[in-house]
Amino acid sequence: MIACLAAATVWAQDAPGTIAGITMDDFGYPVSQVDVLAKNATTGMVYRTASGAKGEYKLGGLPPGTYEFSTLVHGVALFNDKNVRVAAGATTQLDARMHEGSINAIGDNAFAAAAMEQRAIPKGPTPRSLDGHPDFSGVWATMRQLSVTETEVLPWAQAEMKQPGRISPNAFCLPQGPRLGGANPFKLIQSPKTIVALIEDIFVYRQIHMDGRARPKDADPTWMGYSIGHWEGETLVVETANMNDKSWLPFNRPHKESIVVTERLRRPDEGHLEYEFIVNDPQTFTKPWSVKYATTLLANDEIGEYVCAENEQDVGHYKVQ
Repeated sequence: MIACLAAATVWAQDAPGTIAGITMDDFGYPVSQVDVLAKNATTGMVYRTASGAKGEYKLGGLPPGTYEFSTLVHGVALFNDKNVRVAAGATTQLDARMHEGSINAIGDNAFAAAAMEQRAIPKGPTPRSLDGHPDFSGVWATMRQLSVTETEVLPWAQAEMKQPGRISPNAFCLPQGPRLGGANPFKLIQSPKTIVALIEDIFVYRQIHMDGRARPKDADPTWMGYSIGHWEGETLVVETANMNDKSWLPFNRPHKESIVVTERLRRPDEGHLEYEFIVNDPQTFTKPWSVKYATTLLANDEIGEYVCAENEQDVGHYKVQ
């Protein structure tokens, strides 16, 4: 009997726990299909699930201990608690009230981007242009971040990022630079000699030259830089340089005018686009780094008109997170 009681005590101490609750927006309304993650502070093991139709979620089978708890909408972390305690055999109730920090136009946030993913995705083979290459033409939804490689930021850039009151150029109606993985849909128009990107972000455009020209060495630095493209099999490879140092990279990182950005695009089928954004700037980072994204085709759609009001009053409340 004593042995049985001892075994039961050990089992109770090791019994897994649970985190459960509701995912909701800033107004308290439930949000479904939210990615829910819990990272064990001791082992680093990550447990994940997704919220249901009424925002409900349940993460079970968790070893007792402390967890970092996060919720993500369209790959954007909107709630984080680094000290969630899970007891053996018990349920920790945690309702995640998510805050979207964007001050942009209505519908220009992670919730709107996630809603785009719920639309029907066209099925079929990869469309081809007349020269036989994949045709990237179409309107594409907001990019979802898939992964990012590690790098270290040099001291000058670390100091820059810690400056109080540092505000994104977007808050002043300035472009984000030559990146498709921003917070807005975009349209690609492809021809044999030029690919044009129209981005629903302060309505900027890019030209990608495909005619074999060399990049000019003495071109003045601009917000979007100078882009040269070529094909590597089914992959479109774009190299951009001659950028000014005023735009921000992903994760609010600065850069120098020496930066060279390489983009790799693949369209594995009609409805999907894969995108990798690679940064090489030895004056800012210890080594090159990259972010991988994915997006889907918005069939029979168009990008909207984007209006940015300079000197508007929300800039004073803008906060980098």
